[in-house]
Amino acid sequence: MKANWIALAGAAVLLGVSGTAMAQADSVLAPKAEQAADRWTIIHAGTLMTEAGKPLARDASIIVKNGVIDAVRPGFVGAEAIGGGVAPGSVAIVELRDKFVMAGLIDAHVHIGFGNWSAALQNAREKVFGGATTVRDAGSLPEVIFPLRDAINKGLAVGPRILASGAPLTTTGGHGDFRNGNFQASLAPPAFSSGVCDGVGECEKITRRQIQLGADQIKIIDTAGVVDDSYTGLDQQFTDAELHAIVDASHLMKRKVMAHAIGADGIKAAVRAGVDSVEHGNYLDDEGAKLMKERGTYLVPTLEAPTDVLRRVEHPKPGDRPISDNTRRKVLGMPEAQPGGIGRQVKVALRNGVKIAVGTDFGGTPGDEMVLLVRQGGMTPLAALRAVTLTNAELLGISTTTGTIEPGKSADIVAFDGNPIDEIEAATRVVYVMSQGHQFKAPGYRLP
Repeated sequence: MKANWIALAGAAVLLGVSGTAMAQADSVLAPKAEQAADRWTIIHAGTLMTEAGKPLARDASIIVKNGVIDAVRPGFVGAEAIGGGVAPGSVAIVELRDKFVMAGLIDAHVHIGFGNWSAALQNAREKVFGGATTVRDAGSLPEVIFPLRDAINKGLAVGPRILASGAPLTTTGGHGDFRNGNFQASLAPPAFSSGVCDGVGECEKITRRQIQLGADQIKIIDTAGVVDDSYTGLDQQFTDAELHAIVDASHLMKRKVMAHAIGADGIKAAVRAGVDSVEHGNYLDDEGAKLMKERGTYLVPTLEAPTDVLRRVEHPKPGDRPISDNTRRKVLGMPEAQPGGIGRQVKVALRNGVKIAVGTDFGGTPGDEMVLLVRQGGMTPLAALRAVTLTNAELLGISTTTGTIEPGKSADIVAFDGNPIDEIEAATRVVYVMSQGHQFKAPGYRLP
C-alpha cells in the first residue's frame, strides 16, 4: 500500500494536483479502521431544468451524496431533508437561487491531449471551467490522453469526464498524418501519427490496438481536411473496404466510430460503412442527410472550428499559429467563407431529420457552439440544450450516467447567469460547475 501511495503521489506532482485531490486519493488508498463519512452537498436552484424539454422548476434543491444525485426536492431545503442524524455542519450548501441550473454540458468533439502534458492539463481545466462536465476526445496522443482520463477519474487532476479515442486513424499522407508538409514543424513537441494505417488488415490491427490501449471509441479520418499542408482535396481517403474493416472491427469490440468527414461523397461513404457519427460534415447534401437519417447516424457540426480558422485567416492576431498558403486557399474555398455559410450543414440536417450533437473541436465552450447552432444553424435554444445533454449522452452511450438531473445519475451540474431558453448566449455565462460530484467552479470560487 505504501508503494502504491508513493507512485500515486509522484503522479500527482506531475499533474499539478491540489491538496484536496491528494486527500481524496489518500482516502481511497489508505487502510481505514472505519467507513468514511458520506459527502453531502445541497444545491439551491432558483430555476431548475431537470431535463431539456420538461417544465422548469422554481426554487428547488438538488441533494448530492458521494458524487451521485440522491434526490430533487421542491423548495430550499437544509440538512434536515437528508435525515439519519446528519449534522448540519457536514452538509455543503451551494446558493444558486438567482441562477439557471441544469445537467452538465457534454462536448462531443474535443482534442485535449495533443502536445505536451502542460497543454493537456490546461485544456482539460478550460473545458470543465467552460461548463463541459463530459467530453468525447476525438483524437489525441495515446500516451497523454489515456493517463489523463484515468487521473481525472481518480480525482488526481482537474477536468471533465473524458471518453478517449486515442490516436485518430488515417491513411499514409492523409489528414491526421502529422508528417504532411510543414504541419509537423508547427507541433510542439513533435507528434507521431500512431494511427496511420493502409489496407484492410493493417486498419483492423490499428483499430484493435487503440482499443487495447484503452480507447472508449474509435476516431477515423475518412476524408482530407483543411488545416494541414496536404494537397489531396477534401473527400474520401480510406477505401470503402478499409472503412468497413475499421467500423466492423470497432463494433465487434463494442466501440462506436466517429468519422471526420468533410466532402459530400466521403460523408456518404462513411455512413454506408456504418459509422455512428459524422464529424464536421461541411459539404453535407440532402442525399447524404437522408442516408444519415435512414441509418441513424448523428451529425456533430463543430461550427466553432471553421469560425475560428476563418477568423485566423481573415483577421490574424499576434500569437496565432502560422497558416500556410495552401491552407489559406482551402479555408477561403470552404462554404463557411461565403456569406451565410456557417451552419449550412446544420440546416441541411434539420430539414432531413438528422440527429444533431454538440462538439467544439479545438476551441471554445459548448455554450459558444450552441450560440452558433442557434444563430447560424437555425436550431431553437431548447433544441440546442437538448442536443448538448440528452442527444450527446445518447451518442456517447452514457444516458444512464448523465444528461439529466435525476436520482441515481452522476452529479454533473452547471448553472448560468441568465436563462438560455430565452437567450442562448446565457449558456456562455457559466457560473457553477460540478462534474462527477467534484465542484470546480462556483460564484466567487474557482480552483486555483
